[in-house]
Amino acid sequence: MSTQKIWDIHLTYDGPVTEEFLQGAKQLAESIAQEPGVVWKIWTHEAGTNHFGSTYLFKDLEHLEAYKAMHIPRLNAIGIEVVSDHVFDVMEELSRINRAPVGTSS
Repeated sequence: MSTQKIWDIHLTYDGPVTEEFLQGAKQLAESIAQEPGVVWKIWTHEAGTNHFGSTYLFKDLEHLEAYKAMHIPRLNAIGIEVVSDHVFDVMEELSRINRAPVGTSS
């Protein structure tokens, strides 16, 4: 089993998805790309709803926990509510069979 961890987070945001919102999200994405231990992140949104989400791959649990402690208050400060979040172990061997980008590090 890999030391890498998946963090799956489900969010709600009741504000409008405007160009200003998207520019702020782009700045946030650029910031996240510089965070230690973040290997990759996938951004998700359910069209027509206020449901958003993210799936991250972290180098290890230590980096994930440090990032989570910083990121959840940051989200709350801009009006984004965390509905649920889960931390998963990566089943690397099986994931590689299905071409998942695991086993790399930042």
